[in-house]
Amino acid sequence: MRAESLLGHASELLGQMLRSAQPPDAVVQDYFRRRSYLGSKERRFLAEATFATLRCLGVLRWCLERQPSPPVPCSPEWLLLVAMGYLGARLGHPHLGLALAQASQRAEEEVDQLWEEVVASAGWGKQARAWLEALWQQVCIVERELQLLLDRPFHEWDEAQWQLFAAGCSFPAWILRRWMDNPWAALSSRHVVQLCRAFMAPAFPCLRVNTLRATRDEVLHAMRQRGIGAAPTPFSPVGIRLWQRTAVHTGELYRSGVLEVQEEASQLVGYAVAPEAEWRLWDACAGAGGKTLHLAMLQGDRGEIWATDIDALRLRALQHRVRRARLRSVRVRLLRMGANFPSDFPRRFHALLVDAPCSGIGTVRRTPTLKWRLTPEALHRHRQRQLHLLHQYAERVMPGGILIYATCSVMPEENFGVVEDFLAHHPEWESEPLEPIFRTAGIELPWALPQRAECLLLPSIHGTDGFFIARLRRRR
Repeated sequence: MRAESLLGHASELLGQMLRSAQPPDAVVQDYFRRRSYLGSKERRFLAEATFATLRCLGVLRWCLERQPSPPVPCSPEWLLLVAMGYLGARLGHPHLGLALAQASQRAEEEVDQLWEEVVASAGWGKQARAWLEALWQQVCIVERELQLLLDRPFHEWDEAQWQLFAAGCSFPAWILRRWMDNPWAALSSRHVVQLCRAFMAPAFPCLRVNTLRATRDEVLHAMRQRGIGAAPTPFSPVGIRLWQRTAVHTGELYRSGVLEVQEEASQLVGYAVAPEAEWRLWDACAGAGGKTLHLAMLQGDRGEIWATDIDALRLRALQHRVRRARLRSVRVRLLRMGANFPSDFPRRFHALLVDAPCSGIGTVRRTPTLKWRLTPEALHRHRQRQLHLLHQYAERVMPGGILIYATCSVMPEENFGVVEDFLAHHPEWESEPLEPIFRTAGIELPWALPQRAECLLLPSIHGTDGFFIARLRRRR
């Protein structure tokens, strides 16, 4: 397919992603399902170009707003995609030009001139090069001004400087303020820039090995024999990071229950629980059950795990995964909002895992629309719900038992703030440092916040999704 046609498809897809309330990957899947004539290389370019644009939307809009008006009418989505492609190397996505060349059956050595040709063929003619060069200068200006800004204390910045900072970070300014100005875990402006740049990069898929069925070394060997680029995760003892997009769900290792798709940060939650083999566990917000299955594996399938959720569809997916993994220790129950617990539900547990519904900001590498749609009001609602779950469920933990609170968020209100509020209202609970728990499992993490007992995982430090884990113990 010609590059011009590919940009037309990408513009249409990006517009749908920006307007839809659905996650961007669901929008992409629906778009491809309706256009079965698109080949694998064409689909790869469309997905990578649109996701990269969503990740870098803030800086792209900033630069385009300061550009001369286009000589011919162009849709905002088309301009964003051209800007993303041309600035890809500067913004951490140098592969976009190569992906376009491959999808349009152009030689790799033609990548450098391809974007100029696309713009020129849209009716811009000789003005294309000057417009693109001016665009490059705009992003250079953002970088230079941002570095100058970091030399000043952020509480001295005026509103225009905050907007520049937000553009350089490609994140809403109000979220950046929360990261830098909170009583629990304030980040420096330089660390925030590093964090945002990590969030602007794509996330590689991550898998977990079911060690009840195979070792990680055995699985890695099998993958390499199949030509799949993979490596052990640096922190999780059972994780595998893929270096390419692979149809994992169609492979024999997945179908036989040897592999599960699970982000490395999520895998560390199981090690934070550190369950003994005979414990009775409650995964209170189990969803599709990635952590449930990992806990069963850590117990050698000899314990008792109750997995609950209010989403029947996700629980059906969990039941299917339990059967595929051949686990006997997992009991799945649907909870009705406002209803009593099932009659057979245990009164006491050795450990409770609350992987709470949250803003999901830690996953914006894979779901970049989240950062543009979150509002302070929605953040407050998440916090209230998280506290409600802890207050409601904690009484089911027996004295001496463990409560693990986790979110895939890096918003301090949802994390440190929730834990602090819960402990203030429940003096029978105390925080327990996670670092020695991880070390016992052979996990050595660079601690993002050495002064805190909780674990904050950041893509800029750990290469994982943004994630928060706290371990609490009931004293009486």
